[in-house]
Amino acid sequence: MYCQIMINGVVQGIGFRPFVYNLAVKHKLLGFVLNRGDAGVEIQIKGSREQINTFIYEIQHNKPALARYEKFESVLDFEAIDVQNFDSFRIAKSTLTRGNEGSYIPPDLPICDKCIDEMGFDPRRINYPFTSCVDCGPRYSVITSLPYDRPRTVMDEFPLCSNCLAEYTNPSDRRFHAQTTCCWDCGPQYQLLDNKGNLVLSSEEFRRNWSLPSKLLNEGKIIAIKGIGGTHIACRTLSDDPILKIRDWKGARGEKPFAVMSKNRQTTQQFAHCSKLEAKYLNTHMRPILLLNKNDKYSLSKHISPNLHNIGVLFPYAGIHITLFEKINDPALVMTSGNPSNLPILIKNDQIQKNLSSIVDYFLLHDRQIFQRIDDSVLRLHTFNDHKYPLIIRRSRGYVPEPISLSWKNIHPTVITLGAEMHSVGSIGVGNRIFSTQHIGHLSTLENIEFLKSSLKHMKSLLGVNKIQGIGGDLHPQFSSTTLGEEWAEKNGIKFYQFQHHYAHLSALAVDAGVSPEDNVICATLDGTGYGTDGTIWGGEILMGNFSDFKRVAHLEPLAIPGGDLAIKQPHRGLLAYLLSIMSPEEITTSINSLPWLKWITSLENYSLLISSMKKQIKTQNIPRHNITSSCGRVLDIFSVMLGVTKYRTYEGEPAIKLESFARKKNNYSKLELEIPYRENNQGAIEIQTKHLLREIWDRIQKNQNKYLLAAATEKALAKTIAEVSILIADKHGIHNIGMSGGVCYNQAIFSEFYRNIISAGKKYTPIYHKQIPCGDGCISIGQVPLIQTKLM
Repeated sequence: MYCQIMINGVVQGIGFRPFVYNLAVKHKLLGFVLNRGDAGVEIQIKGSREQINTFIYEIQHNKPALARYEKFESVLDFEAIDVQNFDSFRIAKSTLTRGNEGSYIPPDLPICDKCIDEMGFDPRRINYPFTSCVDCGPRYSVITSLPYDRPRTVMDEFPLCSNCLAEYTNPSDRRFHAQTTCCWDCGPQYQLLDNKGNLVLSSEEFRRNWSLPSKLLNEGKIIAIKGIGGTHIACRTLSDDPILKIRDWKGARGEKPFAVMSKNRQTTQQFAHCSKLEAKYLNTHMRPILLLNKNDKYSLSKHISPNLHNIGVLFPYAGIHITLFEKINDPALVMTSGNPSNLPILIKNDQIQKNLSSIVDYFLLHDRQIFQRIDDSVLRLHTFNDHKYPLIIRRSRGYVPEPISLSWKNIHPTVITLGAEMHSVGSIGVGNRIFSTQHIGHLSTLENIEFLKSSLKHMKSLLGVNKIQGIGGDLHPQFSSTTLGEEWAEKNGIKFYQFQHHYAHLSALAVDAGVSPEDNVICATLDGTGYGTDGTIWGGEILMGNFSDFKRVAHLEPLAIPGGDLAIKQPHRGLLAYLLSIMSPEEITTSINSLPWLKWITSLENYSLLISSMKKQIKTQNIPRHNITSSCGRVLDIFSVMLGVTKYRTYEGEPAIKLESFARKKNNYSKLELEIPYRENNQGAIEIQTKHLLREIWDRIQKNQNKYLLAAATEKALAKTIAEVSILIADKHGIHNIGMSGGVCYNQAIFSEFYRNIISAGKKYTPIYHKQIPCGDGCISIGQVPLIQTKLM
């Protein structure tokens, strides 16, 4: 009897063919297994019905850990098979043939424990940084095309030595058909150079003196380390000087926190709380940066994550990290991305040396090409319904190119979406799945725009996408992604669709929660900036809708803040704008000067001119529409300044992020209850009166009430009121799905209080939340996909 089996899903790049081969041999079946050009696998076998049924059962129930089947078809008594007088079972040559439903390769995988062990005793792999096997090593960052075979990866430049070839062709070896396998004798090599380009260690010398980079780091040197998906800048964590030097060089980064890499849970616990659950997430195949709370023993430099209660930690995931940490004295190393601010992470040796020579002392570079640059992913554990689960801040290495599945099963048009301007991610909608690119960054530079374009092009190639039926983007007329979308649409003769920013958030939340296309959801979309349909800047919205349409049913009270983008970088402008709505300039000056932590505002050189100009604009209502905002982010910024937490915004979200850390200091979260009134406006939407809360906090500050208490009460009041209004609207319209999206979700206190109120309201409401994709703008392109597909249906 003959049988053909076609499998789609994650079945290439995970040792699936060796698994099938050994299983077929075990059951004495004849035939072959091969990779297809759509990243799927085809199996043809000959044997008895019992043998074949047992074989199929084991493939389905005992598959490799990373295998995922999205389509599994088996046809018994298959007559059209090219029998070829099967006399054995073999791994056949891959075919470029593609089916209607594409599969996908897995993301880059961390080095496995077996390979780490071999780095300690195998003569061919002792301290060899590129040690890998069928279960580990890079995938997405090295593959050039499908099907996944060594000639279609950058490893094609490194022919296997006789020993590696013997392992590669041995069915009983775990490197059987492991495409990235290699050793000191045939694989990529590292060299150490100084910042003037002089060779310090050749590849042969590095093999013998592999511990020198660790020694240099222990001495306080800064080293650029080329890794799997890009370059890290590394230095000590117990010394201020190298960290301050990097921070100064990064410039626009300001006080944005650096991530650190620590060897394991035990070393991490020297400076941060790291529970078993947190260690579990740090050890997943994604190997993300995870935000951990600092503990009482924290002794790392204060300049790593200034004025924050947490620190981003990741565990080693590449062979070079294993080698480095053998001799590192500090409990962790700073591991920040090797690129100037707002530029893609560097991947080419000449560019690494050219751009980083002024900041690093040494370069640790290898000669393997990085075909796709990819940053580390970032997570944070949030409490939800008395359980903790990971909230994705940045979805990149370890996740990409795994797709997000849509709840509908019928085939939808193939589309490309370009997302937002910040935290840019592009997406391709194919059938009922969405494939997103790795994290791109801010589209404020030509380099990042080109990065987005090339990443989408590569994803299209891997998916075998030839025809695009529509392109989607943000509603903002001045976004670079809008310009790009218009250009691509015109070039391809298709329509460019634009969607309101927060509607895309609602859509992304519905996708993430698996909501049916026809079901409405209530989504509190809370962030810093989003161009509204009325020309004002939204960011504190409660929307009702589905993939077909939406309605703005509630929002925070709009604030007029003259200055536009400058007011975001200088949040004291927002405070002054609010105070001008309740008192005279003279009263403002007197009030501010009575508070020591705010006196710096009246000392500003342009203070008198600024407040005079703002008063005139507000009085005459001569304020551009884009200076009127309902942004929750701006409200949190104002509170942050008001309470003396921050002065300026040196990185995105800084005032609100630091406000959260400030509120946690005295553990006063539930000790003060504040109410925020709300009312229906002329447009029939509910307005949450944030000016009332601002006034109450300001009055309490004047009475010298505890600032930590006020910060915690502010977060709680906002979350509670937004949840209360969301429930009110859900009741009115008979909607049960209620959730939250936007960057404010990353505030643990606001997130937890919002969902606590939804759950407490009863089982008639279904709390929906982000699980697989970011809450911030990294989800926008994903949310745009079903919106444009619905338009095209």
